Amino acid sequence: MFDKVLVAVDLELEPARDLLSRALALRPGEVWVAHVVEPQYVQYSVDPTFTGRITHAMEEDAVAATRKRLAEICAPSSIPGDHQLVRLDRAADGIHTLATEVGADTIIIGSHARKGLGRLLGSTANAVLHNAPVNVMTIRMNGEDA
Repeated sequence: MFDKVLVAVDLELEPARDLLSRALALRPGEVWVAHVVEPQYVQYSVDPTFTGRITHAMEEDAVAATRKRLAEICAPSSIPGDHQLVRLDRAADGIHTLATEVGADTIIIGSHARKGLGRLLGSTANAVLHNAPVNVMTIRMNGEDA
């Protein structure tokens, strides 16, 4: 049913491992795990024309730290390093691009929202769902408010 999936994770260790485990339980043919690092001007609402060395260094450090964390998340599931993807982009855009690049037929993402309209989907999951190039499966994560 699932030939190739892209599992989009956050960097919280146990929830990310739980999501990955639940995705693997679907027995996909091939699994890619991804995290998208938001550019600093998006993250901190700084003027997007600010592209100084400090911003680039912060982004490079964030990408490097993300690669290490992704390896830690993937280790128990034996996901090979070449199937662990880190991208610097807006979250939904980066996930869409990565899904297309690896030829995924499904994006799997966790839903973490707890309030208001966000109870249906978290903001990232909701953004990924819109304009996705492939099917999107959201998995409700444990510990959410009912």
